[in-house]
Amino acid sequence: MFVPPAPRNTAVITGHPARTPERLLVDVPDPRSGRSTPLAVWHYPATTGDPGRPLPPIVMVHGFRGDHHGLALLADCLPEREIYLPELPGFGHSPAFPDATHTVDHYAAAVGSALRSLGLVPVAAGERPSAVPPEGSARPVLLGHSFGSVVASRLASADPTPWAGLVLVNPICEPTLAAEGSPVERALTRLTQAYYEAAAALPLRAGQALLSSPAVVWFTGTLLTKTQDLQALAYLHDQHQSYFSAFDGRRTLVEAYRASITSSVLDHADGLALPVLLIAGAQDELGSVAGQERLAARIGGASPEVTLEVLDGVGHLIHYERAPEAARLVRRFTDSLAGTPGTAPTGPLPR
Repeated sequence: MFVPPAPRNTAVITGHPARTPERLLVDVPDPRSGRSTPLAVWHYPATTGDPGRPLPPIVMVHGFRGDHHGLALLADCLPEREIYLPELPGFGHSPAFPDATHTVDHYAAAVGSALRSLGLVPVAAGERPSAVPPEGSARPVLLGHSFGSVVASRLASADPTPWAGLVLVNPICEPTLAAEGSPVERALTRLTQAYYEAAAALPLRAGQALLSSPAVVWFTGTLLTKTQDLQALAYLHDQHQSYFSAFDGRRTLVEAYRASITSSVLDHADGLALPVLLIAGAQDELGSVAGQERLAARIGGASPEVTLEVLDGVGHLIHYERAPEAARLVRRFTDSLAGTPGTAPTGPLPR
């Protein structure tokens, strides 16, 4: 299949002009030592809608090996929403933790600290926000993609009260090593695990080169892609080649990978006492439809409202391949949340 160059104007994919975010650098404490470390948060001001009646903002958490670029198409498709997109420590413009390991708990703690500092959620004891939300402002919606769905679920389960709702795109519905799938898919999972463990064992330069290999990056994108839209396919590969290796060192990436294969949204489902929308791909290699249905049922034990939307003809890259459709589902969900009452916290995040 001939793949054209990546489109310069992403409106051919989304139907919306590309939005230009501003980068905010927020100091957060290292979850282990407390030392201050910067975390990049990309802010997309709303470009449409009534400035006098702003809609609740959306906080988006990207997936493994991603940065804010990965969710840019989804942000473009929601121009009426103010969006905050933190980059997890060790990826994009956020340096690795100086002392802590890169785990789900530590990622969630860092993101929560940054959001409190920005005034998006209530501050914890001893913290001072650098910004204060306008009086009467609506609670934000939290969204996570892939590994970001696990981080977002951890954050929301620790205290659902600051959030109007939770959206999980391609949620990790079961630990990757235990995921259902064909023999080929299970073999590829084991191959991926061997790849990261080999990169960890090799000498530093060789391991770093293996992790950043353009061929491996291309193969990963090709394996997960289902779209027949050549413009979207070209954009996806261009983005992966440009940003998929923007990680802060081998140790960071290997630690994050180990966290990604040993955790899932199921770990936090019992604490998700808020409305939840799951957007899954029918051909997702990292989460079967049956697994997503089990996850929805489990979340339903705590959530006042859980909705599972399964999109046919797409796998694990909904945010690239079907961004407009995903945005419509997000919009419909968030528009239905007005007046949703708060819920009780279920436990603090680690400090």
